[in-house]
Amino acid sequence: MRNSGSKSKNVSLNQIAIIFSVDLDEADFCKTCSDHIRKRNVPNLAANYGFRYPEQPSCLSELNDLEERLVALRISFMQIRELGRDRQYGIKGSVTNVPNDLHKSVDCLPRNVNDSATIYVKLKKRLFFKSHFMYQSVNPNRFYNATFYLMNKPLYQSQNVNIDLEWLEKFRTESFPEGSNAFADLNPISSEENDEHDYDDPFVNPAPAETVINKLNTNIDAGLALAPGEDQMPLSVLFDDLAEELSYPRIYCGDMRRFTRKKPPTYSEIVKSELRRYDRRGDTPQKIWYSHQKNLHKLLLSSIQTCLRNKIPTDSSLTAQQVQDQQCLHQLFYKN
Repeated sequence: MRNSGSKSKNVSLNQIAIIFSVDLDEADFCKTCSDHIRKRNVPNLAANYGFRYPEQPSCLSELNDLEERLVALRISFMQIRELGRDRQYGIKGSVTNVPNDLHKSVDCLPRNVNDSATIYVKLKKRLFFKSHFMYQSVNPNRFYNATFYLMNKPLYQSQNVNIDLEWLEKFRTESFPEGSNAFADLNPISSEENDEHDYDDPFVNPAPAETVINKLNTNIDAGLALAPGEDQMPLSVLFDDLAEELSYPRIYCGDMRRFTRKKPPTYSEIVKSELRRYDRRGDTPQKIWYSHQKNLHKLLLSSIQTCLRNKIPTDSSLTAQQVQDQQCLHQLFYKN
């Protein structure tokens, strides 16, 4: 074994065999892990403790940034901009964690499309906003395949999300002529019962001018405007325990992070492990700045201490009535 630091130091294979169950003839470790191995201890950030990503299926690896946000149960709104001449990315403001209503995306995206068809989608915070948060082409077929996969994962099932995707399963089993762009009808209606002037059901998207399936036109005014988190109350990233796993399904694949180390890892150790891993799926600017903001808020929250001197001139106890008295509070502030 070689140390990847400036000075190369050899470690005997017997020491490696005590920690690792696999046979290694030669390997490179960082200085921190090498120090633990020499002491015959498992490194604190070892993959054996759960510091690893789950296996990524193809239906999630092929998603782009906007498709990932549409299938996620949390949408993280943050302003990431290019700064300076070197065009490095920086964040402005904080992270807004908004629950995502998958029903809106499933109901609005077209279903009668083939595997290669795309639609331009504008993701907004609110539909009446003129500006959009993201604008990108979306493949509805990739979106539905990823949604179908995630709905069978325990993490999504724990959030009580129920979406009927039976039509997608039937669409996969149906056979259509080559070049056909039709979709399977689960409830076929005869021509006598189907009235073309029957408008009892409300329109899913009442603005047809913004809905277009287009492969060539890249006009910024064209596209489907979606705001799946418009009516949802934002949640704090500090108290939403599964916000990170629900915001990035392409990274965590709908699984919860579980660690088997006796001492629970801190959030700083988790972020440090994700940045050092051989699998680089989590080293995107959005994920790095999200982790930075969350870690910053955690450090700030742990440093806040509220101290109140529990003593007044007449009595050693402090009652609720005295706290409501402005004069009593003024005396406490004056003495403290």
